[in-house]
Amino acid sequence: MNFRSTLPNFLTLLRVLVVPVLVVCFVQGTTLSRYIAVGLFIFAAITDFVDGYLARRWKVISTFGALIDPLADKLLVMTALVMLVDAQEPLTARSVLPGWMAVMILAREIWITGLRGWAATMGEIMSASWSGKVKTTLQLVAIPLVALYDIEFPVGEVVISFQLIGLELLLISIIVSYWGAIEYTIKVIDRARELGS
Repeated sequence: MNFRSTLPNFLTLLRVLVVPVLVVCFVQGTTLSRYIAVGLFIFAAITDFVDGYLARRWKVISTFGALIDPLADKLLVMTALVMLVDAQEPLTARSVLPGWMAVMILAREIWITGLRGWAATMGEIMSASWSGKVKTTLQLVAIPLVALYDIEFPVGEVVISFQLIGLELLLISIIVSYWGAIEYTIKVIDRARELGS
């Protein structure tokens, strides 16, 4: 194995290793630790784009990478979502992220993971669809914005927060992801029928 063939997978595993550190930072509950968590999340998100780009450019796309990369993304996103539902705004004591959003996102991810497992039993490696890539991009952008809920800026006479922008992006990601989940489900079922599984 050479450097080029291992670097994309190393970056994927590095994203997984960020998760426990992310949890510790969120649990600390201070503004500084939250900002550190946001920085770690953004770093991990960047590795997601870099490892995919390198794997395609160097033509070292592997079965391991095809399976582990989306799982690493899910682990990172799920962890951040749970931490944000648990976090509270200082003035209102409301959850930073509505629980229903986290449930919708997590339910979809569990469903797709199950479908991937079913497809794997048929010898099919289901790569990420366009909707999955859009969904992931939206979530990786939205989550840091939601976590930076204390940053606001004026737009005319209205004050907009990073949190509001992040929540809107998450809502769009939910719509896109469920549309993609329907397409994905149909694709796997059709393949199962072809194989008589």
